Amino acid sequence: MSTFKYLFKFIIIGDSFVGKSCLVQQFLQDQPRQEHEITVGIEFGVKEMNISGSIIRLSIWDTAGQETFRSLIRSYYRSAIGVLLCYDCSSMQSFNGIDKWVQEVKNNGNENVVIALVCNKIDLQERQVSSIQGRQYAVDEGFLYFEVSALNGIGVQQLFRDLTIEIIKRIDNAIIDLGKHQQGIVVGEINPSPTKQIITLEQEDNQQQKNQKKKSCC
Repeated sequence: MSTFKYLFKFIIIGDSFVGKSCLVQQFLQDQPRQEHEITVGIEFGVKEMNISGSIIRLSIWDTAGQETFRSLIRSYYRSAIGVLLCYDCSSMQSFNGIDKWVQEVKNNGNENVVIALVCNKIDLQERQVSSIQGRQYAVDEGFLYFEVSALNGIGVQQLFRDLTIEIIKRIDNAIIDLGKHQQGIVVGEINPSPTKQIITLEQEDNQQQKNQKKKSCC
């Protein structure tokens, strides 16, 4: 991979079966996930984007929606600068479950995290959650709002691009002060040895995975 300006760590959260893994697969591979097995714990992917001539590397963590893994996932919140909170527009239950995920982020995330509320499965004919309901929730909470179809790719690339651009804007406007805060962010050009930074981040994530396996071994 090429030298990057920033590396941003994103985490994908939401109830089971809202299409989180399919969303990640569509973004990384430009195709939907063919096998629909339930995510166990955490899955990981990386992709680079060119934003106004600068390479931005995204480290994306796809999480399990089951209550069983909730305590294991909490350790990942604080080191994420972007959160994609997903629900299924054809399931009012998944929309009603957003509150508990928001509380998880507030309790465990870092203070500068940028949250995107993601309405998935807009390709379905019957929807139980209207665009107005989803958008109003996002406005009330101060979140970004997106409607996507992870199945056919509608809005997926734009979702990740716009969330990335929003974080860059906050850095440029000093809302996120890199002198004081770099949780979920790795700066590439400033450090003369960006490779070392990448290794450090991977070592940190590998250690989290090891700790996770120890906690869930029995």
